Amino acid sequence: MKLQLAAMAALVVATATLAPMADARPGGGGPENTNCVPVKMGPYYHQRCEVTYFDENGQPYVRVYWIDQNGQWYLPAD
Repeated sequence: MKLQLAAMAALVVATATLAPMADARPGGGGPENTNCVPVKMGPYYHQRCEVTYFDENGQPYVRVYWIDQNGQWYLPAD
């Protein structure tokens, strides 16, 4: 449970730090595409979501998170 809370806190911090950068640079820095796919895990369906961002040089990078059957976000355990 503590690990899940820490992961959720890290996601909130990461999202909060990207928001001011998106406002400061009108040409990029914000999320450009979000794609969520349902994945069956036991009797439940979770969603695996990928958010694609572009840095100031136009290079894409992807952030992955999951949403469980109760709507709670969590980060992958890699």
